[in-house]
Amino acid sequence: MVTEIQTAQNIWPQLSSIVFVPRTESDYQRLSTLREELIVLIGDSENHPLISLMEVVETLIEKYELEQETAEREAWYNLSMQMLARAYEEDEPEYTINMLKWVNPDYEGK
Repeated sequence: MVTEIQTAQNIWPQLSSIVFVPRTESDYQRLSTLREELIVLIGDSENHPLISLMEVVETLIEKYELEQETAEREAWYNLSMQMLARAYEEDEPEYTINMLKWVNPDYEGK
C-alpha cells in the first residue's frame, strides 16, 4: 500500500486540477464538462481504462448537486418561517370558531 500511496503522491499534482471536490458553481461546471468529455471518449466501451475516473467524477457531481438541493430547500424553509412569523404578530388575537363566518363541515377539528 505504501507504494500505491507514493505513486499517488507523485501524480496527484497533475490530477488535482481534474479530480477535486467541487465547492463552487464554477467547479461544478468544470467537472460537468469533464464528465461530458469522458462520455464521448469512452463511448460504449465497457473496458475503457477511464471508466472508473468517470464514475468518480459522477459521484463528485452528484454530491455537489445534493448539497445544493439541500441548501436551497433549507433557504426556502427559512424564508417561509420568516414570512409566517411576520404574518402573525405576538399581539395577534386568538380566533375562535364562533368568529368564523363560514364553517367547513369537513373540518375534523370541530
